[in-house]
Amino acid sequence: MVFSIRTRIYRFYTGKTRFLFKKLFILLIFITFLITFFSSFKKLTPKLEAINVTNFNYFESISNNNNPQNHYNNNNNNNNYDENEKFLTYLPHSQFHNQLIELKNAIVLAYLTNRTLIIPPIIHFTRNFSIPHAPLNRLYDRLNYYENIKKIRSSCNSIKNSKEEEEKEIFDLNWIKNQIKIINRNDFSIEGLYKICNIPAVNNVKETINDNFNELLLNNENVFVLSQGKKAKNRYYYRFFDTINKDNNYELINYESSYLINDLKKRKEKLIHTDSLFGSFRIDFKNENIIKWKSEMDRNFLISHPILLKVVNNIINELGGFGTFLGVHVRTGDSIFKENIKNTIDLIIKDIKNTSQIPSQIPPPQIPPQISPQMIDIPKSKNHFINCKSRNKRIIFIATDSSNPLMELSKIFFTFDCVFTLKDFENLIEPLRDINYTFDRNIKMLDFFYPLIDLLIIANGMDVVGTPNSTFSEFAKFYHETLIYEVDD
Repeated sequence: MVFSIRTRIYRFYTGKTRFLFKKLFILLIFITFLITFFSSFKKLTPKLEAINVTNFNYFESISNNNNPQNHYNNNNNNNNYDENEKFLTYLPHSQFHNQLIELKNAIVLAYLTNRTLIIPPIIHFTRNFSIPHAPLNRLYDRLNYYENIKKIRSSCNSIKNSKEEEEKEIFDLNWIKNQIKIINRNDFSIEGLYKICNIPAVNNVKETINDNFNELLLNNENVFVLSQGKKAKNRYYYRFFDTINKDNNYELINYESSYLINDLKKRKEKLIHTDSLFGSFRIDFKNENIIKWKSEMDRNFLISHPILLKVVNNIINELGGFGTFLGVHVRTGDSIFKENIKNTIDLIIKDIKNTSQIPSQIPPPQIPPQISPQMIDIPKSKNHFINCKSRNKRIIFIATDSSNPLMELSKIFFTFDCVFTLKDFENLIEPLRDINYTFDRNIKMLDFFYPLIDLLIIANGMDVVGTPNSTFSEFAKFYHETLIYEVDD
């Protein structure tokens, strides 16, 4: 009887215990899932810790980064491997100025985090084609697709009688090379990137045309990926800050998330890989020392390609020399600029008059309501430019992405007499026509050079009148101020 009662109690206790353990096991799994889920968000937007980053010495000696004189290294074999060396890289996209802004932002981040900067290749673009921004995995797909096309072209074509860009650098990086170590990345292979950093692939996963992106990059404990994820609708996702805000209130402007540079500095992973670093206001500077360093970098970040500079100098001399003409930039090509082109042109005409006190033609011409291509595309007289110079008229040079400026910017040409574009100096551009990309030697660099030529010409004028909200215009104005600084100095 006693045995029977004990058996019933034991069975009741055993059944209840199993039921409780089952519930606890399910609860444990759910908690584990939540921890994993929220930790993935922490990687994207880490908690802003209450640390005053101005107490950190960003300007410490760079002796840990080997000899500064040997920082720039074209050899990606990385034979002189330093196990303590850490790296930072990004992916390029879009046209010239977007890639340039990305590079400058990457230089700043590499310097402030004390990492070696791995610079990706310049990607080819034309006025009608470029590789647009996309989430990291899709951008890698597009860049590798572009690289495969390049390889096919290289196997099918043989280049003769053309100059190849090898040792000549477009930008003077000598000052920057004494601040950070730089390594050139020759392709967009993740395996190739790992060889530079001496990072092993997870479980020896091999890179294929099919997507091994997650296993190769995202799941590697040696890599910290800083991206906006797969559903990136806004390339202005994270904005970097050099100083802590006590109220945790950061001015994001058109960005979505704040990120302290000091949080990047503390990352232990060997490689920090971002997607896009485009954005003139991507980094917010408050630290006076950093602002001073950034200004010095900008002043030393000058275009240095010898053939390009010679061509530009010849055109500037034709225009009358440094500071004798007015530089104007009109962006027409895409997005809001295309939609606002009429208002932009009216504003630029007003700014031209106010800036240079150039009188418009008197009486003001009545612009036909409908201008036919036959009326506009008639070439100017070869003597027109000579006449403008001989009559000592103020010359206006327009830098533009328009494929037909005489048609699209006709109002400016009707308002002012002596207006010229790069198309008026095609004969002087001839030395640049046979220069090829190092990344794709079957592609000419002329499309890349065009905006650089425009930029340098208008920056050498008496002033720069630009398109509102255009980063190209802003950079041209900054470059103009830099040149004036150099001349005054």
